[in-house]
Amino acid sequence: MGRPINPSKIGQGTGKIRCTAYRFTGASEATAPAAYITKQVSTSKFTVTDGTTTETLVLSDLAQGALTAGTFIVEGVLDDSTRVQVTKLRNRTVQYDGATNAKYTLGGTDKADHSTSDSLVSIEIQ
Repeated sequence: MGRPINPSKIGQGTGKIRCTAYRFTGASEATAPAAYITKQVSTSKFTVTDGTTTETLVLSDLAQGALTAGTFIVEGVLDDSTRVQVTKLRNRTVQYDGATNAKYTLGGTDKADHSTSDSLVSIEIQ
């Protein structure tokens, strides 16, 4: 699995990674109630809960509205304000849109919000 994601970045609460949309097995795709990651299983599998249902889901690069059962999406924003689907979450980097890797930060919208010149993905937060 590599280095696991820092536990301070997942869970319920302000400043934690937000699940943009999710689809539990046997349910429809949803964006509300807000769902959040409770545990990392691998770089692309996470235990997610909406406060009522808890299930291990797979990060997907499917578009919102097209999720299949057992998947969820986390959106990020690139330096140029382009929105992307995160497909793997690691301790210091993410993979998005299939095979592109970059460092990430929580919150913010583009490079102007950060003091680095590196390629950076801003992950949406709760």
